[in-house]
Amino acid sequence: MIADEARRSARTGGLTATLTAMHATLADRILPCGPTGCCVLPEPALHDAGRVWTGDTIAALDPVAVERLGTVETPDGPLAAVRYRGVPGPAGTPAPWPDWLAALAGLRLGLSEALLDATVAHLGDRRVGDTPLVLQQMIKGALADAVTEQIEIKVRLTGTPPPAGSLAWLHRQITTADRMLLRLLGASGFTADGPGAVVNASELLADAWIGGEEWAP
Repeated sequence: MIADEARRSARTGGLTATLTAMHATLADRILPCGPTGCCVLPEPALHDAGRVWTGDTIAALDPVAVERLGTVETPDGPLAAVRYRGVPGPAGTPAPWPDWLAALAGLRLGLSEALLDATVAHLGDRRVGDTPLVLQQMIKGALADAVTEQIEIKVRLTGTPPPAGSLAWLHRQITTADRMLLRLLGASGFTADGPGAVVNASELLADAWIGGEEWAP
C-alpha cells in the first residue's frame, strides 16, 4: 500500500482497518519490527507471522523470541504491542523499509486529517458570544499552522518515498500537527474514548518503527 492510499484509508476507515490492510500487502506473513525489535499490529497479524524483519533485513521468526508488551486500545479495535528479541541472520533478505515507513506516515497523516475535521466541527459548534470559536483569530491561526504542517507532509509523501531519515522527520511533523489540534479540543481531546486515544496510538506506531528520541531531519 502506497502512502496516499494509506492516508485516504485512515482518514475514512480508521487506524486498525488501515494497519490491517498494510499488513495484508506484506508477503510471507512477516512480522515487521523496527530497529529496536518493536512492533504494533492487529492481533490476527501477530498470530499468523512466520517471518520477521528487524529494521532492514528479513529472516525466519523464532516464536519463543516474540515478547508481548501490551495492548493498545483504539476506538476501532485493539492493537498488540510486541518486541522481537531474536537475532536475524546476517544474510537476511533486505526488507522494504522505506516503503513501509512511507505508508505508515500516510496512515498517520490520514488520522491527523480526520482529527482536523473533528476539531473544526467541534469549534464550529461552540461560541463566544455570537461568534463561533472557529472564527476567533487565535483559533484560525492555530488551525492554519496545523494545516500547513499537514500540506507539507502530504507534498513530501507524493511520488517516490523519501529516504528513511526524511521519513523520520515527517513522522515528527505529524506528531507536532496532532498535538496542535489536540490543544484546540480542550479537555474533550484527552478523554479515554476521545481523539487523544487515536493520537496516542499514532505516536506509538512512530515510536515502534522510528523511535521517540532518535529522529533526525
